[in-house]
Amino acid sequence: MTAAATASVLEPVVARVDSILDAFLAERRGEALAVDASTVEPVDEIVRLIRAGGKRLRPACTYWGYRAAGGVGGPEIWRAAAAVELVHTMALLHDDVMDGDDERRGQPSARARQIAAARARGQHDAERVGIAVAIVAGDLAAAFAEQLFSTAGFPPERQAAGAARLARLRLELGLGAYLSVANLDVPPETVAYLKGGAYTVEGPALIGAGLAGGGPGVDEALRDFARPLGAAFQMLDDLADGDAGPGASPAQAASLVATARASLADRRLDPTAAEALDAVAALVGSL
Repeated sequence: MTAAATASVLEPVVARVDSILDAFLAERRGEALAVDASTVEPVDEIVRLIRAGGKRLRPACTYWGYRAAGGVGGPEIWRAAAAVELVHTMALLHDDVMDGDDERRGQPSARARQIAAARARGQHDAERVGIAVAIVAGDLAAAFAEQLFSTAGFPPERQAAGAARLARLRLELGLGAYLSVANLDVPPETVAYLKGGAYTVEGPALIGAGLAGGGPGVDEALRDFARPLGAAFQMLDDLADGDAGPGASPAQAASLVATARASLADRRLDPTAAEALDAVAALVGSL
């Protein structure tokens, strides 16, 4: 898969999702202004983080999981995919608080920016205030994700199926965040799966399949693809951060990516979607 082919799959996702998020968040900011002009800063932190970049892997997996299950493109799936990106935005805002990170996507994190702003205002407890504002921004991102997803516009039974899977994704994401800091005697692969793999590839793809009304066969085929790819994603992320466990290596991650790509020959998946998911896997392998 060439770099051009990979870009041709991901660029439309970025364009559509970002357009939806820009309009949706402008409405939410307007609502905050109507309450009081001084309340917009947590919403602005969400906007800043989204505009700072990102590959939009999770919306891409949502959309192509939908297509893999026979879904037809339309505004509904793009709204649902954008909602999944807002869940990721929540996770990043909260992660930067949990980890004490000062930078995100090449810019000051919300936590760091709000601490600096509180200090500039002369607040003696600037660190507490800055952390609290970042948490509030993350909470709002989660609430906005629910609002956007619930108004995507699918028929009720498909909307309910997708919502149940989104709830599962959020549960696993939260449990993974807990395990990552609790220092419990839990297998490292369990923590890695919940921290990144489950909500980066598998969860979004299954949300999309549920919204398309896909059956158990498609779900199984998507899991065969998503589980090794999610494991590779988390392994590469941990290697980059210096947090990888024993035995983790770029070669092992490459092997997992290859396993994921090989699974896409499964005839239960729409061939166009399978080709696009292969491009997503190629991107993960290049991280």
